[in-house]
Amino acid sequence: YPFSSWKDWEVGSWLLRSGLSMGKIYSFLSLKMIKTLPLSFCSAKELCSRVEMLPSGPRWMSQIIPTAYPMKSPVVLYWCDPLDCISSLLNNPAFDDQLDFTPRRVYTTAQRLCR
Repeated sequence: YPFSSWKDWEVGSWLLRSGLSMGKIYSFLSLKMIKTLPLSFCSAKELCSRVEMLPSGPRWMSQIIPTAYPMKSPVVLYWCDPLDCISSLLNNPAFDDQLDFTPRRVYTTAQRLCR
């Protein structure tokens, strides 16, 4: 993944969400104390390029639903393609050790008679 650790991602995420300009982020990363941190990026440009390498999630789609009666605002249905959602989950490295595809038997009684 583009970031070397969770802490590396936390610093990068905070910098990008802080509202700082690219110049201010560069100044922050130029501080001697910050240079001692094991960050995988050393400039604002490199941070942005790493973020752009992150996979995007499923794309949201929308459709206006016609109604029989007039409404103050249109009724909008939002949805994602279920296959895109499943693909996003299966390809996400954060879930590598969380997904288990081992078949198992599920019983409805304690005597294991009914499945």
